[in-house]
Amino acid sequence: MSSQIVPQFTEEQKRAILRAAGRKTAMTISRLDDEITSEDLLEAGDTPVYGAFVTLRRFHKLRACCGWLGESLNLREALDRAAYRAAVDDLRFPPIQNFEINEMEMDVWILYGLELIGAAGQDREKFVEIGKHGLLVVCGDKRGLLLPGVAEEMGLAPRQFLEQTCVKAGLPPQAWCDEKTLVFRFRGIVLKDTLKNTLPEELCDQIVLPPRGPQKKDLAMLADHCYRNIRKIFVEAVPDFYLPGVFDGEVSGACLRVRLGNISADCAQFFLNDPQPLQPMLLNLARNAALSMRHNGVTPEHAFKTSLCIFWDVQPAGDARNANVEQLDTQTGGILAVRFGKWTLAYAPGKKPASILKDVVTHSQFPEDENTRIFTARVACSDIQFVTSTVQKPLEKTDPRAPFVAGKFYPHIPEEMQSILDALFEHMPEQKPWAGAVVPHAGWTYSANLAAQTLKQIQFPSRVIVFAPKHHPNGVDWAVSPTSRWNLPGRSMEGDVNLARGLAAAVPRFQLDALAHEREHSIEVILPFLTRLAPGAHVVGALMAGGAEAIPEAAKQLARWIRTLPVRPLLIASTDMNHYASDEETRRIDAPAVQAMLDRDPEKMLEIVRKNKISMCGVLPVALMMMTLRELDILNEAYQTGYATSADFSGEKNSVVGYCGMLFK
Repeated sequence: MSSQIVPQFTEEQKRAILRAAGRKTAMTISRLDDEITSEDLLEAGDTPVYGAFVTLRRFHKLRACCGWLGESLNLREALDRAAYRAAVDDLRFPPIQNFEINEMEMDVWILYGLELIGAAGQDREKFVEIGKHGLLVVCGDKRGLLLPGVAEEMGLAPRQFLEQTCVKAGLPPQAWCDEKTLVFRFRGIVLKDTLKNTLPEELCDQIVLPPRGPQKKDLAMLADHCYRNIRKIFVEAVPDFYLPGVFDGEVSGACLRVRLGNISADCAQFFLNDPQPLQPMLLNLARNAALSMRHNGVTPEHAFKTSLCIFWDVQPAGDARNANVEQLDTQTGGILAVRFGKWTLAYAPGKKPASILKDVVTHSQFPEDENTRIFTARVACSDIQFVTSTVQKPLEKTDPRAPFVAGKFYPHIPEEMQSILDALFEHMPEQKPWAGAVVPHAGWTYSANLAAQTLKQIQFPSRVIVFAPKHHPNGVDWAVSPTSRWNLPGRSMEGDVNLARGLAAAVPRFQLDALAHEREHSIEVILPFLTRLAPGAHVVGALMAGGAEAIPEAAKQLARWIRTLPVRPLLIASTDMNHYASDEETRRIDAPAVQAMLDRDPEKMLEIVRKNKISMCGVLPVALMMMTLRELDILNEAYQTGYATSADFSGEKNSVVGYCGMLFK
């Protein structure tokens, strides 16, 4: 027999397959050993298959989907491994807890009939039948598989199904047309039931535990315990590491709120995919609170109360555009919004879930896009209601900004930096009044030549605005630096506080925030070039993370403001191109995006970067700069100063970064 033969199962065998997969999954979730045997499968265990997948959903939302594939597998082996992996190995989601067994639906896929689609290019689409075939794409060490049911669930046509399988593999969507990409189709049998229904009642009663969290009496005792530890740590005494007799189970996060007169301060931690024991977490929060009080000159006597909010059983509910939270019991649960490592939690018993969701997004000031993920969580709180957030408030200090990446991205010794600048600018071309530029921001070893080649062709005005990607989580997502001066090794570049304030006022999405700029390299590495080319100019920096949908309106606002200025500033967009593919692949992937810039089409560039999964870190700054120039009627000419990859300088071609230089007027 071979896996090309359609497996045949009796109805009794199908029920046995579901029972065996369900028991293995539930026992593994409960951290108990179990193995599917041939006897469990009623003589179906030796059936040759291509593989098996187990999919789990909770409240109709995907909770896990894992499988096991192989050239010469039997059903027993594939099912045993797939059920195990679905229970513990899907790292996209928080670990599955025992109590979820009662709330989950299970699909068991038995795969067979793996075939290589031998057609070339776009003809491969003709051999994919929606509802019948699943797909596997392989290119080098990248693999992506989508089950036959995915296309039907998502309403995909064959071409879209092929594209999404490539995306799953981490490849550009059109990679299925490439002769280097192998495309396979396969078929599958799906069996469905709730997980609970597949288990004997006595087994379910033994292994399903209720969701655990602290009780009200625990909260009061733990809050007092934290307060005592704050006082001890403040005076460098040994804290009490453990409070006997109260809850110390694993939770996803906690917030310790210390009230100081009319204000309060929060110390919080959140572990989405790795729940932690509560009491060590609280000890760490008490330590953070004590150290922060000492740093700010506040003594424990000023703290008259501590509150606790503890949360666990964190479950995905979608993103900010389509989150479904209607089934949340707000008496015992809250809502989390998470974006790029920052998060906001709201707990408001009795309030409608949709209203809490709106409050969370508003409080966090997160954009309502696919990068703002929404979760529900079970909550125990010592206050009547609670909102806490790790989103920092903007820091509007105008102090000079200290160099942060000198010695890493460029020399920290002034004489060494001066020597490199002398060599880069030894031969100067005719300078022209360009309106905008695209400049790379990698370490000088890799990108200094191209950055210098681009910038030295510009006749600089007295004001420059640099738009750059934000690589670090600190600070707001769209951050204008209010600094009065950019300090560099042995030299400095003047800022412009008034221009920065004007930019933030003109484009409401931007906020003045020095914190976001403290650790960021994407502007700093360019500044030494400007000190050489335009020593009398003033520079304002603006960082961007997320919010592609806001760019068209932001460009209009920015253009209206620029028209009011006595001198139009030069707009520079700082970006590197695709990251960490091979040299050949990087050049191929980057080419359409570079061409879109040459065609002066920012919308097309954005779509190409999104669709082809190009890791162009500064795509948003480039799009904003180009759209703004177009609004100002000065996006009439584009000139490419060069393209390079890090391989041109290092010789390492397996994993490179692309760089592009471009001028506009």
